[in-house]
Amino acid sequence: MTVNLYKVLMDYMEAPAVTGFEEQRRKRIIKEFKKYCDIVEVDVMGNVIGTMGTGDRDVMLAGHYDQLGFMIKHVNKEGFASFVQVGGWDKRVAYGTRVKVWVGDGPEDYLVGTVAVKAVHLTDTKERDKSPELKDMLIDFGATSAEEAEKMGVKPGVVCTPYLEVTYLGKEGSDLIVGPAFDDVCCVAALSITMAELKKKPPKNIKVRFVATVQEEVGLRGATIAAYNIKPWAAIATDVTHAVAPDVKASQVGDIELGKGPVVAVGANFTRALWEMMESEAEKHKIPCQRTGVPSRSGTDAWAIQVERGGTICGLISMPNRYMHSPNEVINIKDLENLGKLIAVTVQALGESDLQHTVEVYRR
Repeated sequence: MTVNLYKVLMDYMEAPAVTGFEEQRRKRIIKEFKKYCDIVEVDVMGNVIGTMGTGDRDVMLAGHYDQLGFMIKHVNKEGFASFVQVGGWDKRVAYGTRVKVWVGDGPEDYLVGTVAVKAVHLTDTKERDKSPELKDMLIDFGATSAEEAEKMGVKPGVVCTPYLEVTYLGKEGSDLIVGPAFDDVCCVAALSITMAELKKKPPKNIKVRFVATVQEEVGLRGATIAAYNIKPWAAIATDVTHAVAPDVKASQVGDIELGKGPVVAVGANFTRALWEMMESEAEKHKIPCQRTGVPSRSGTDAWAIQVERGGTICGLISMPNRYMHSPNEVINIKDLENLGKLIAVTVQALGESDLQHTVEVYRR
């Protein structure tokens, strides 16, 4: 089965998935997983788990599908809403952003709103030199009073997402695409490539558990629960990572660039034998890849999975991303395709391997 990766990604990103409110996107992920997996389940947290194969060793492949957003905290008497961030927003790019205010569970159940901006004509020099704090911003969604807002469905706990679509950067058909919150649903989309590859060439001795995790943006919560329940023999997490961009020096991001392939992470959060296997398989199959050093905490699902229960063989393959945690992130679609392929060949190599959790090195 041929995967139209751009179409899969657009389908996922049309559905909101603010952390804790992932229902709409979950339905689309389930539909996609059903094309390839033998079993698809949803756990108590909302993780989508697709199972392929019947081997005696479980390999967990994890990417999170929740996204950054805003949550309404209060509507004042004039009908403007104060809000808090869900996940780590940059206040500089929040100011003036157009949003969808989600008042229901359907794809059209939203109001159009905007984070209100004080016109430059009405500001003094001091105000122009800095962005207001998120706590001082308000969302305008057309209500004229708190009572009208309530009739429109806007109340505390309602969530908002940027009102922006996925599109090509530059000309249509470009390798570069731009959109909000590629972090990290783009990598979940890439798992369709992995599924298609493994469907054609199933790995030996391996049961593959594809896990689209939730609540990563607020503490890796979905991956923690999924790893505890699955208790994988080995796991590969996938997430976005920073790439060289305007005002971002190569030294800041380890010289990671868009278009040069997915990124193999090395460091304490990962098993050396697995990252060496990733690089070896990339070379063997002529899949372009890059490398980044992570000295301690990776900040990804791999951080939770590695130490769950008694620990596991763990790795991370990342997706280069410009302008992370902004309304207009930029990625390269070929990097995304190669990410899916690299995970697939690594899983096949894991099936042939004899990596052990515990190795006896001495017995009296």
